[in-house]
Amino acid sequence: MNSWPVAVFVIGAIVVVALRVIGEPLNWRDVVAPPLVLCAIGVWGVVRFPDLTGADIAWVVGSCVVGFAFGAARGATATIYTKNGELWQRYTKWSLALVVAGVVVSGAYTLLAVKLGMHDGARPYQLAIGISFAGEAAVLIPRGLAMDTPFARDRERPWDRLLRR
Repeated sequence: MNSWPVAVFVIGAIVVVALRVIGEPLNWRDVVAPPLVLCAIGVWGVVRFPDLTGADIAWVVGSCVVGFAFGAARGATATIYTKNGELWQRYTKWSLALVVAGVVVSGAYTLLAVKLGMHDGARPYQLAIGISFAGEAAVLIPRGLAMDTPFARDRERPWDRLLRR
């Protein structure tokens, strides 16, 4: 994979984390869409990977379990609160520590897997990020539904108009 798409996805993930540290509305689109899109792109990359082996698939599955677990833990440590009659979320220091720990563990797992002969490109970064956000969503959604406050309304973003054209 070219380095610029990887950079775009990594920068996007950093922006999401920064917004969640500051605090942002907890809405359906932001909780559900990124994991679905990133996982779909990632799975597409895995199935299109040339020379995919059983060991590569085992590595991808293992890294997905690790990523999902860290995402779920992050979702459990995030603060969900009411602001202006809607749900909002904010990462705590523990959530941020789990972001860092997840990157470190995932990187170490990747280095070990490659050292053991797995193909480095068999697990796309989009899948790793998407699975992590899916784990977070799996915890945030039930927590949000258990509260008496509705999820935040989706707000129009600057790029929404561009996408409609």
